[in-house]
Amino acid sequence: MGASDAEQADGTAKEVSDRERLGARLRRLRHLQKLTIEQVGEGTGLSMSFLSMLERGQADISLSRFTRLADFYNIAASELLLEGDRGAGPTVVSPDELQLIDRGAGVTYRLLSSERYGVQVMLVTFEPGASFRDVLAHKGRDLGWVATGEVVLLYGDKEYTIGERQFVEYEGTQPHAFRNDGETSAEMIAFVNAPYW
Repeated sequence: MGASDAEQADGTAKEVSDRERLGARLRRLRHLQKLTIEQVGEGTGLSMSFLSMLERGQADISLSRFTRLADFYNIAASELLLEGDRGAGPTVVSPDELQLIDRGAGVTYRLLSSERYGVQVMLVTFEPGASFRDVLAHKGRDLGWVATGEVVLLYGDKEYTIGERQFVEYEGTQPHAFRNDGETSAEMIAFVNAPYW
C-alpha cells in the first residue's frame, strides 16, 4: 500500500468514526427527549430510513439537513460537532486530595482549581466559633451554598446569616469573610468565577 493509499484509508476510518459519533449523539438526544424516529421524521421532514441510518453512522448528511435536526432538537449545531466524547472520562477527587489553604483556626479550606473552566471551587468546613482570619476583596462574583449548619457572611459593613441549604451570591470586590457562630460545625461549597488563589 502506497503513502496515498494509507492516507486515504486513514481518512475513511476517521470519516466513519465521525459519522458514528454524530449518530450516537443524535440517538442520545432522541432518547433523552423520549421521541420515536417517526416523530423526528415528522418534525424534520426527513425519512425514517435516513434517520435510522444516520443514527447508526451509516449515512452522510447535508448541511441543511444537519441544521434542520439541530433546530428540531433545540440545540446549537456546533454542539453536535463537539469532540467531547474523545476525552478520558470524568475526574473524581476526594476532599483529602484538594489543596489546603490557611484561612484561620478551625477553618478547613480546600481548593479545587480548574484553569480549564476559569473557576475555582472551595469546600469549606467551619468548626463551632471559627471564622476566616482575614477579610478579602477580589474581582469577580462569588456564589456559596451552605450544605450543613449555618454561617454568617460579613459583607462590607453588614452581616448576613445563611442557613443550611441556602445560597448566597455577591460581588467579590466588596470586602467579605465568613464565620460560624453556631454550636455545630458548618460546611459550605463556594465558587469564584475569577480565580483568586
